[in-house]
Amino acid sequence: MSKIEVIAAEPAHAAIIAALHAEALGAAPEGATGWSADWVARVLAMPGAAAALALSSDRAGPVGFAVCLPAGEAFDLLAIGVLPAHRRAGIARKLLARCENSARAAGAPRLMLEVAEDNTAARGFYRSTGFVETGRRRGYYRARPGAAPRDALVLSKVL
Repeated sequence: MSKIEVIAAEPAHAAIIAALHAEALGAAPEGATGWSADWVARVLAMPGAAAALALSSDRAGPVGFAVCLPAGEAFDLLAIGVLPAHRRAGIARKLLARCENSARAAGAPRLMLEVAEDNTAARGFYRSTGFVETGRRRGYYRARPGAAPRDALVLSKVL
């Protein structure tokens, strides 16, 4: 089994994060911009932005990422993803812990995120790490062709 190292990500890692996002979370719906390398670089250059990459000691290289930003008094977890072949190995927990530490260091009292209502695996993960549902955003996730928009659940964790 390979060892996982979590490192801070910077704008120079934008293309890696964009590729991981597409592979781990799926490509953007047709007509949507998705997470381009240029967009990720701009996000990572924002004041207070915190991002992490999970690197595998074997030849797999980068296998996961997390990006979070200050949002008022809280920190917002924009996305966290682990490549399918590396899931259920504790990598997402390590990435989440990195975002939580960044939020605490910035003085944020809580971490927030949105998750698709029908994403039972992610909802279970967040529940197991102390997140609770605090709201809903109707039609937050754009529809893929032939599918209806999906609601997002707003989850929050006190730090």
